[in-house]
Amino acid sequence: MTATLSFLPTPTGLESYSPGLAQQRLPWVSSQAPNPERVEANSNQTRWDIVSTPTGLKRFLQLPRVAASPQPWAECSQPFQGCPSPGGTRPIATVTAARRKRLGIYLQRLKFCLRQAHRLFLSCSFVWFAALSAGADENEVVVISPHWDGIKEETARAFRAWHEKMYGQPATVRWREAGGGGSRIVKLLGAEYAAHPDIGIDVLYGGGFEPFQELEKAGLLTPYEPPEETLAQIPAELNGAPIIDPNHEWFGACLSGFGIITNERARQAAGLPVARTWADLADPRLAGWISACDPRESSSVMQIDEIILQSCGWDKGWGVLMGMSGNTRNFLSSAPASAVEVGMGDAAYGVNIDMYGQAQAGYYGSDNVNFVLPEGQTVITPDAIAILKNPPHPELARHFVQFVLSREGQTLWMAPLGAPGGAKRYAINRMSVWPALYDELAGVTPILTNPFKGPPAFVISDQLGSKRRTILMALIAAWMIDTHDVLARAWKALNSPAAERLPPGRREELLAQFLAAPCSEEELLRLVDTDWKDPVKRTALVNQWQAEALDRYENLIAQLASR
Repeated sequence: MTATLSFLPTPTGLESYSPGLAQQRLPWVSSQAPNPERVEANSNQTRWDIVSTPTGLKRFLQLPRVAASPQPWAECSQPFQGCPSPGGTRPIATVTAARRKRLGIYLQRLKFCLRQAHRLFLSCSFVWFAALSAGADENEVVVISPHWDGIKEETARAFRAWHEKMYGQPATVRWREAGGGGSRIVKLLGAEYAAHPDIGIDVLYGGGFEPFQELEKAGLLTPYEPPEETLAQIPAELNGAPIIDPNHEWFGACLSGFGIITNERARQAAGLPVARTWADLADPRLAGWISACDPRESSSVMQIDEIILQSCGWDKGWGVLMGMSGNTRNFLSSAPASAVEVGMGDAAYGVNIDMYGQAQAGYYGSDNVNFVLPEGQTVITPDAIAILKNPPHPELARHFVQFVLSREGQTLWMAPLGAPGGAKRYAINRMSVWPALYDELAGVTPILTNPFKGPPAFVISDQLGSKRRTILMALIAAWMIDTHDVLARAWKALNSPAAERLPPGRREELLAQFLAAPCSEEELLRLVDTDWKDPVKRTALVNQWQAEALDRYENLIAQLASR
C-alpha cells in the first residue's frame, strides 16, 4: 500500500498532499520534471540534503521538498507532525500533548547541541583559516565576504583585469567562507583575533555597515586612504547613515535597500493578501507563510528589525515584529536561504536585503516573484568594505579596496549584464555610492531608484542602532526565536475561532498582552550602560527574558484553552 500524508481540512480544500495535487493548485510544481530551483521529493530524500541552485546559492535543506513537505495549510507547526504510515493515513489531530512535550524537549536539546557545536567551530576556526591561507600566492588577495557567488565571480574577474591594466600584472582573489552573514563573520573574526594576531585574511567585503563599526571599535580594522579623486565622488553620508567612516577604516562599497519579497504565485494560489508594509506581514492570515532569518546570523536582517522599530516606533514596531514572528514558519541561518525559500514557493513572503530579493525576482520573473521597498518605512544604507588588521598582503588589499571604490568597480554594480563595464555572467544590479553614475547610466541601468535625489522617507538614527545592536539582537532572539515554538502556538490560539468567540474586548486584551514590548526603549538603553556590560548579568538577563516570554505565551495558551 502506498503511504500518504493526511492533514486537517483547510479553507483551500487541500485535505491531502501529493505532487499531482500540488501541480493543480501550484502550477509551477511539476510532478513530471524538476523545477529549476526545486528538488522533487521522493522516498529516499533526506531533510539535510545539499541543494545548489542556478542563482549560485547553496544551502542545507531546512525543510523537505514538494510532496514530502507539510505545507502551511496542513496545520503543521513543526515538520513531520503528520507522518506517512504503511497502514494508511495518520491525522495530525492524533498527536498527543505528551508527544508534543517530548518533541519540545528534543528541540531544546537540539538547540543546546547546535550552540555547543557553534562554539567548537569558532574555537577551531583559526587552524582552518591558517591552513587555507598558507597557500595564498603573493599576487592573491584573501577576502572574506557574505556576498553571493555571482558577485564574487564578477568582482574577481573585473579586479583581475583592472589590476593588470593599472599595475601591469594580474591579481586574483581567494575567497573565504564563513557559512553565514555579517553577524556571523564578526563573531568569527573576533574569535580568530583573540586566538592569534595574524589570521591570514586581508579584506572584509560586504555585510552592511554595522559589523564594520563593531570591528572598528574592537581595533580590528586597518585605515586606508583612497585616491582623492575617488573620495571626491562619494558623499560622506546618506539619510543619516555614514557612507565613509570618518577615520577611513571602512567605506561604503555599494548601497542596499531592505524590503519584502513575495512569491506571487504562491500568494495567489493560497488566496493571501498583498504585503507592501511591515505591518502587513503581521496579518494572522499569513501564518506559516513567512520565511525569515535569525538576526544573530545576518546583519542585514538585524538592520531590517532596527528599521521596523525606528520607522514604526518602539511599541508598535515591537508588536509588528511579534506578529511577523508568529507568522514565520522557521528561522533560517542565512538571509540567502530565506530568499531562496520564497523563490521556490516553500514560503510566500520574506524580508530581505535587495540583492537577494532582486536575484530571485530576476531569475523567476517579476510576475512570479517581486521585491518591494515599503514606502516611507525603509532606508538605503551602505554595504561596506575594509582592510582587516594585520593583512598578509597589505598592498593587494589596498588595491582591492581601491578597485571597488573606483569608477570601474562602481560601474560593475549598475551596468546591465553584458554591457561594457558590466557583469558578464551574473546580473548584479545594485546601487552605486557614486551619485554621478545615476545620471551617466540613466536609461541604461536596470537601477531605477536614485537614492541621492528627493527627501528621505525617514532618517534612521545610526547612533541609536549602533548603541543597542547587541542587546536588541539578544532580546529579539529570546522573545521570538529561541521560544518560537511556544510563541507560534500562542499566536495560533489568539487567532483561532475559539478566540473570536470571546466576549467583546477580551480577545483584544489578550492580543495586546501578546504584542506588548517586554521593556521600554529607555530601559533597554539603560541596560546597555549597566548590566549588559557584565557577562554574568548579561547571561542572567537573557535567561530572564526567555523565562518571561515562555510564561507569557503559556499563560495566554492556558487562558484560551479554558474557554
